[in-house]
Amino acid sequence: RVAQLQCRYADGVRHAEQAVRTYQGVGHKAGEAEALNLVGWGQSHLGDYEQACASCRQALALNAETGNRRIEAALWDSLGYAEHHLRNFPEAAVCYQRALSACREIGDRWGEAESLTHLGDTQHATGDLPQARKTWQQALAVLEDLGHRDADKLRAKLDQIDS
Repeated sequence: RVAQLQCRYADGVRHAEQAVRTYQGVGHKAGEAEALNLVGWGQSHLGDYEQACASCRQALALNAETGNRRIEAALWDSLGYAEHHLRNFPEAAVCYQRALSACREIGDRWGEAESLTHLGDTQHATGDLPQARKTWQQALAVLEDLGHRDADKLRAKLDQIDS
């Protein structure tokens, strides 16, 4: 996770794959699903979107056995990100809606803002600028409420859409 936060995605994928093997060895399905999510997220950032989708779908199947909504929310968001970059916009939007639902259910406000931001990105990519604006405004309200630094990035997106 740290490697990926530092944008060292190849290292992050390698470490996450090692974590997957470790969790498999001890039969910890929730940990394996979470590690597979990190694999998929890193693969997306390395441009391997097809493999990222496969990793995330595998993790979703594993996570279904555990029912961990926090991991599920992250997985749907990661899968949406990969689908978006494959230009599968309707599928990406469905993934983000599922992530958003899970985030709201568990009270993950930052995850809610992230999924709303990504959903807005997908709406923007399809040319639905009014809906993208509305979705980004919802995300901005959450980020402002949290006092999160990502609010500035979102304001810049909204300024761009309004110009």
